[in-house]
Amino acid sequence: WSVYQANQSAEPYQPTAIQIAERSLKNTALSYLMLLETDEALQACWQQFEQSGNMTDVITAFASLLNSPFEEEKAKAINAFYQRWQHEALVVNQWFMVQATCTRPGNLQRVQELMLHPAFDIKNPNKVRAVIGAFCGQNAVNFHQVDGEGYRFLADQIIKLNALNPQVASRLLGPLTKWKTYTKASADLMKAELERIKAEPNLSSDVYEVVTKSLA
Repeated sequence: WSVYQANQSAEPYQPTAIQIAERSLKNTALSYLMLLETDEALQACWQQFEQSGNMTDVITAFASLLNSPFEEEKAKAINAFYQRWQHEALVVNQWFMVQATCTRPGNLQRVQELMLHPAFDIKNPNKVRAVIGAFCGQNAVNFHQVDGEGYRFLADQIIKLNALNPQVASRLLGPLTKWKTYTKASADLMKAELERIKAEPNLSSDVYEVVTKSLA
C-alpha cells in the first residue's frame, strides 16, 4: 500500500524515465494488492481504471479487474472500456488482448465469445493476433489445459485461416511447434493437432512448411 500510494502523481503524463519507472512500480504494487481480493484493493483499482489520465494505468487496472474474482465489477469494466474506446481500433485491440490473456479458469470460452463480437474480424490480422495469438501465445494457464482443448482450438483456427491468410496462419503455429519441450502428455496432444493440420487438403505452402519442420 505504501509503495502504491507513494508513486501516485498529479503531474501531467510524460514519457520520461522517472515517470515510466514510477508507473511501473505503482502498477506492480496494484497487481499484488488485487491478489488480496479485498474491497479496499478493489476500490483503489476501480478508481485508477476510471480516473487515470494515461492508458498504461488504465490497462493495468483493467487487467487486474479481469483477473480478479469480482464478477460484477469485471463485467462493468469490460463494458465501460469498450463503450469509451470503441472507435479507437488500436485501443480495442488492447481490450481484446487483456481479455484473451486473463488467467482465470475457463477463459477459452471467453475467447470464443470474443470471436463473435462485432468488433472482431478473422480477416483482420491485428484482431487475430489480439485474440487468438494473445490467448495461445501469452496465456499459458488456459492454453495448456490438460484436456488439450486449447491445442484443438488453435488448430481449428489455423485450419480456418489457412484458406483466408496463410501467412498469418503459419505465424500462429508457434505455440504448437514447441511441443517437444513439454511433458509427454502435453506433447502428445500438441503433436496430434499438428498432424491433424498436416492432413488437411489444400494446405498452403506456408503452413505446410512450418508443420513439417516441427514434426521432423
